[in-house]
Amino acid sequence: IADAGLVGKPNAGKSTLLRRVSHARPETADYPFTTKHPHLGKVQLDVDHSFVLADIPGLIDGAHNGAGLGHEFLRHIERAGVLVHLVEPFPTDGTDPLENYLAIRRELAEYSPELGNRGEIIAITKAELPQATDVHARLANAVEQPVHLVSAVTGTGLRGLIGAITQRLQEERGAAEPA
Repeated sequence: IADAGLVGKPNAGKSTLLRRVSHARPETADYPFTTKHPHLGKVQLDVDHSFVLADIPGLIDGAHNGAGLGHEFLRHIERAGVLVHLVEPFPTDGTDPLENYLAIRRELAEYSPELGNRGEIIAITKAELPQATDVHARLANAVEQPVHLVSAVTGTGLRGLIGAITQRLQEERGAAEPA
Protein backbone atom coordinates (compact mmCIF):
# COMPACT_ATOMS: atom_id res chain seq x y z
CA ILE A 1 0.00 0.00 0.00
CA ALA A 2 1.40 3.37 -1.06
CA ASP A 3 0.89 6.58 0.88
CA ALA A 4 0.13 8.35 -2.41
CA GLY A 5 -0.55 7.18 -5.95
CA LEU A 6 0.05 8.89 -9.28
CA VAL A 7 -2.95 8.53 -11.59
CA GLY A 8 -3.68 9.77 -15.09
CA LYS A 9 -3.75 8.87 -18.75
CA PRO A 10 -0.80 7.09 -20.39
CA ASN A 11 2.18 9.41 -21.00
CA ALA A 12 1.06 12.00 -18.43
CA GLY A 13 4.54 11.97 -16.88
CA LYS A 14 3.89 9.70 -13.90
CA SER A 15 7.06 7.59 -14.25
CA THR A 16 9.24 10.62 -15.00
CA LEU A 17 7.92 12.35 -11.88
CA LEU A 18 8.54 9.28 -9.72
CA ARG A 19 12.13 9.07 -11.04
CA ARG A 20 12.68 12.75 -10.22
CA VAL A 21 11.40 12.71 -6.62
CA SER A 22 12.62 9.27 -5.49
CA HIS A 23 15.28 6.66 -6.15
CA ALA A 24 12.82 4.50 -8.12
CA ARG A 25 13.80 3.84 -11.71
CA PRO A 26 10.70 2.91 -13.70
CA GLU A 27 11.18 2.79 -17.45
CA THR A 28 10.26 6.00 -19.26
CA ALA A 29 9.66 6.26 -23.00
CA ASP A 30 7.71 8.31 -25.49
CA TYR A 31 5.02 5.73 -26.16
CA PRO A 32 1.85 4.75 -24.27
CA PHE A 33 1.85 1.94 -21.70
CA THR A 34 5.56 2.01 -20.95
CA THR A 35 4.49 1.28 -17.36
CA LYS A 36 2.79 -2.10 -17.20
CA HIS A 37 2.73 -2.55 -13.42
CA PRO A 38 2.98 -0.17 -10.46
CA HIS A 39 6.36 1.08 -9.29
CA LEU A 40 6.99 2.30 -5.77
CA GLY A 41 9.41 5.03 -4.76
CA LYS A 42 10.34 6.42 -1.36
CA VAL A 43 10.18 10.22 -1.26
CA GLN A 44 12.62 11.33 1.44
CA LEU A 45 11.46 14.60 3.00
CA ASP A 46 14.22 14.84 5.59
CA VAL A 47 16.27 12.48 7.74
CA ASP A 48 13.25 11.26 9.71
CA HIS A 49 10.32 11.68 7.31
CA SER A 50 9.38 10.03 4.03
CA PHE A 51 6.41 8.63 2.17
CA VAL A 52 5.86 5.96 -0.47
CA LEU A 53 4.66 7.14 -3.87
CA ALA A 54 3.23 4.70 -6.45
CA ASP A 55 3.45 5.15 -10.20
CA ILE A 56 0.25 3.44 -11.36
CA PRO A 57 -0.05 2.54 -15.06
CA GLY A 58 -2.14 4.91 -17.15
CA LEU A 59 -5.89 4.48 -17.36
CA ILE A 60 -7.81 4.43 -20.63
CA ASP A 61 -11.46 4.88 -21.48
CA GLY A 62 -13.35 1.80 -20.33
CA ALA A 63 -10.90 0.98 -17.53
CA HIS A 64 -13.83 0.59 -15.12
CA ASN A 65 -15.02 -2.27 -17.38
CA GLY A 66 -11.58 -3.87 -17.41
CA ALA A 67 -10.19 -2.32 -20.62
CA GLY A 68 -6.40 -2.12 -20.67
CA LEU A 69 -6.07 -4.09 -17.42
CA GLY A 70 -8.25 -1.38 -15.90
CA HIS A 71 -9.57 -3.40 -12.96
CA GLU A 72 -6.05 -4.34 -11.90
CA PHE A 73 -4.84 -0.74 -12.11
CA LEU A 74 -7.95 0.63 -10.37
CA ARG A 75 -7.44 -1.80 -7.47
CA HIS A 76 -3.95 -0.33 -7.01
CA ILE A 77 -5.46 3.16 -7.02
CA GLU A 78 -7.97 2.13 -4.33
CA ARG A 79 -5.10 1.06 -2.07
CA ALA A 80 -3.21 4.35 -2.42
CA GLY A 81 -3.82 6.90 0.31
CA VAL A 82 -3.65 10.25 -1.48
CA LEU A 83 -4.45 10.45 -5.19
CA VAL A 84 -2.18 12.67 -7.27
CA HIS A 85 -3.83 13.20 -10.66
CA LEU A 86 -1.33 14.16 -13.36
CA VAL A 87 -2.59 15.77 -16.56
CA GLU A 88 -0.55 15.97 -19.78
CA PRO A 89 -0.95 19.49 -21.24
CA PHE A 90 -0.40 18.47 -24.89
CA PRO A 91 -1.39 14.84 -25.46
CA THR A 92 0.27 13.35 -28.54
CA ASP A 93 -3.08 11.92 -29.66
CA GLY A 94 -4.52 15.45 -29.93
CA THR A 95 -7.11 14.94 -27.19
CA ASP A 96 -8.15 17.78 -24.91
CA PRO A 97 -6.38 17.88 -21.51
CA LEU A 98 -9.52 18.98 -19.66
CA GLU A 99 -11.55 16.18 -21.26
CA ASN A 100 -8.80 13.71 -20.34
CA TYR A 101 -8.93 14.90 -16.73
CA LEU A 102 -12.71 14.48 -16.65
CA ALA A 103 -12.46 11.04 -18.32
CA ILE A 104 -10.19 9.76 -15.53
CA ARG A 105 -12.57 11.16 -12.91
CA ARG A 106 -15.46 9.31 -14.63
CA GLU A 107 -13.47 6.05 -14.74
CA LEU A 108 -12.76 6.31 -11.01
CA ALA A 109 -16.42 7.04 -10.19
CA GLU A 110 -17.80 4.31 -12.45
CA TYR A 111 -15.45 1.76 -10.92
CA SER A 112 -16.27 2.77 -7.34
CA PRO A 113 -18.43 5.64 -6.05
CA GLU A 114 -16.11 5.90 -3.02
CA LEU A 115 -13.09 6.23 -5.30
CA GLY A 116 -14.93 8.76 -7.44
CA ASN A 117 -15.66 10.88 -4.36
CA ARG A 118 -12.13 10.69 -2.99
CA GLY A 119 -10.25 13.95 -2.99
CA GLU A 120 -7.16 14.39 -5.11
CA ILE A 121 -4.23 16.66 -5.75
CA ILE A 122 -4.14 17.82 -9.37
CA ALA A 123 -1.05 18.75 -11.35
CA ILE A 124 -0.42 19.75 -14.95
CA THR A 125 2.88 18.18 -15.97
CA LYS A 126 5.54 19.27 -18.46
CA ALA A 127 5.56 22.91 -17.30
CA GLU A 128 8.67 23.45 -19.40
CA LEU A 129 6.60 23.26 -22.60
CA PRO A 130 5.37 26.48 -24.22
CA GLN A 131 1.76 27.33 -23.35
CA ALA A 132 1.59 24.80 -20.49
CA THR A 133 0.54 27.74 -18.31
CA ASP A 134 -2.49 28.29 -20.58
CA VAL A 135 -3.60 24.68 -20.07
CA HIS A 136 -2.95 25.07 -16.34
CA ALA A 137 -5.16 28.18 -16.17
CA ARG A 138 -7.93 26.45 -18.13
CA LEU A 139 -7.99 23.42 -15.83
CA ALA A 140 -7.71 25.57 -12.70
CA ASN A 141 -10.78 27.53 -13.86
CA ALA A 142 -12.73 24.30 -14.45
CA VAL A 143 -12.13 22.65 -11.07
CA GLU A 144 -12.82 23.99 -7.62
CA GLN A 145 -9.40 23.41 -6.10
CA PRO A 146 -5.76 24.36 -6.63
CA VAL A 147 -3.94 22.90 -9.63
CA HIS A 148 -0.16 22.57 -9.52
CA LEU A 149 2.03 23.25 -12.56
CA VAL A 150 5.09 21.00 -12.43
CA SER A 151 8.02 19.83 -14.50
CA ALA A 152 9.91 16.66 -13.66
CA VAL A 153 12.53 17.77 -16.20
CA THR A 154 13.34 21.19 -14.70
CA GLY A 155 12.03 20.66 -11.16
CA THR A 156 9.54 23.54 -11.47
CA GLY A 157 6.72 23.26 -8.95
CA LEU A 158 7.88 19.96 -7.43
CA ARG A 159 8.54 21.40 -3.98
CA GLY A 160 4.96 22.73 -3.86
CA LEU A 161 3.50 19.44 -5.10
CA ILE A 162 5.47 17.36 -2.58
CA GLY A 163 4.44 19.84 0.12
CA ALA A 164 0.76 19.44 -0.83
CA ILE A 165 1.05 15.64 -0.73
CA THR A 166 2.79 15.80 2.65
CA GLN A 167 0.13 18.13 4.06
CA ARG A 168 -2.70 15.87 2.81
CA LEU A 169 -0.99 12.82 4.33
CA GLN A 170 -0.63 14.62 7.67
CA GLU A 171 -4.30 15.66 7.58
CA GLU A 172 -5.44 12.11 6.83
CA ARG A 173 -3.19 10.59 9.47
CA GLY A 174 -4.41 13.14 12.01
CA ALA A 175 -8.04 12.35 11.19
CA ALA A 176 -7.35 8.63 11.64
CA GLU A 177 -5.90 9.05 15.14
CA PRO A 178 -8.31 8.47 18.04
CA ALA A 179 -9.40 11.55 19.95
